[in-house]
Amino acid sequence: MTHRPCGSCFVLVLVVLLAAAVSVEAGPPVPSLILAHGHILPMTSETAAVSAIAILSDRILALGTDEEILALAAPETEIVDLAGKAALPGFIDAHAHLLRDCGDAGLSIVEAQELALSYGVTTAAEMVVEPGDVERYAALALDGAIRVRARLFLAYNGLCGDVHGDWFNAYVPFAEVAPRLTACGVKVFVERSSCGTRRPAISFSDEVRARLSPAGTFWYGEDRPLFSVDDLAAIIADAASAGFPVAMHAIGDAAIETALRALIAAGEPAPSLRPLLLHDLFVRDDLLPLFAAAGAAAVVEPVNACFVDAYDDMLPPDLAPIVRRWGDLAIAVPRIAAGSDWPWGDPGSLSPLFRLSNLVSRANASPAYTSWEPCAPLSEGQIVSVWRGLRMMTADAAAALHAEANLGTLEPGKLADLVVLSANPLSAPLPALAEIEVAMTIVGGRVAWSAEPAAASAP
Repeated sequence: MTHRPCGSCFVLVLVVLLAAAVSVEAGPPVPSLILAHGHILPMTSETAAVSAIAILSDRILALGTDEEILALAAPETEIVDLAGKAALPGFIDAHAHLLRDCGDAGLSIVEAQELALSYGVTTAAEMVVEPGDVERYAALALDGAIRVRARLFLAYNGLCGDVHGDWFNAYVPFAEVAPRLTACGVKVFVERSSCGTRRPAISFSDEVRARLSPAGTFWYGEDRPLFSVDDLAAIIADAASAGFPVAMHAIGDAAIETALRALIAAGEPAPSLRPLLLHDLFVRDDLLPLFAAAGAAAVVEPVNACFVDAYDDMLPPDLAPIVRRWGDLAIAVPRIAAGSDWPWGDPGSLSPLFRLSNLVSRANASPAYTSWEPCAPLSEGQIVSVWRGLRMMTADAAAALHAEANLGTLEPGKLADLVVLSANPLSAPLPALAEIEVAMTIVGGRVAWSAEPAAASAP
């Protein structure tokens, strides 16, 4: 059996050969940007460090020595001399309200993002997104007004408990709805939030409620979780069936217990979707093992944990060990991340370096703290290392937000989101951490914020 010559096959072979020839002539990819002569911390391991990084368009091309990376440069490559400064993955705020609530800080959406970028924040979880918000933010994104990557959590209910329902079904989990906007999860308030007042409605267990001071009883004695375990499990299961993890607002020990037991009752795939528990302020000993059983990550705010203005002197000193258990949670939970809850926390809470200084030291610099006994200096067991604190705002935060494939560490192929700091936080004295300055913030391979014009030079 014979075959006729195939003219189209010849054309195909020719195209393949030409493409190969062009590929050979093109050579290795040429970086669009190189940062050199610095201390670059990929955050992949505590000892990993290089001096230079190459970026191609919006992705990381390579990391290595100055000699290795500068050898990749071409005349068109922009080169920034870090002059000994440190560079890390862009900070990830695992709990913020940059877009929806920025007006409460007197800022526009554009101004709030500029503030975040000035602190080195390149990605933030937008933790309350209500019906109509997605389309509003998408319109801004299409106009180029969304500069920080936003992971959107679609609200099942509101601050007062009013139910929006399953409107999240209209969106695809972990899909980008517009440039830098990604549908990431379903937000559920297990207890009411501020709801028109400046005091959150904290739901305590009978055990803790019985120990409240008169002021604590006055403000919080009637508060209960908004759902039973079974009702909340059904909501979690609905979100999971749509492919979304839940992020649950839970401050009091009763709300935390309800959330954890509901996650366990909901069953798979809810735990595998990496649910989040937000705040986690009052955690009893018996609740710690439930985090692992529920597959729940903790997202804490190491600035406003006491909020004495709101919480008053509600707990006796012997209950201090259930407050601010950052160190215990870091050991007990599958993963832990740090958020700001901005603008609802301390005015400085949006700064990751300020939060880092609060995580790693017994002393707390936040003016939201006073001499209220449970908010006295942290016990030694509740502080974390600088490495762990940085991971809580980079790699671990990325994993909590299902973004670790592209964000959280500096590795070839990942998005080129970086923050350049005036000093290396891993080697700086603890008291000096809050004094480290952000020199530059890069999002998608482009300088999004700079303290001064970048110093560029030819190779």
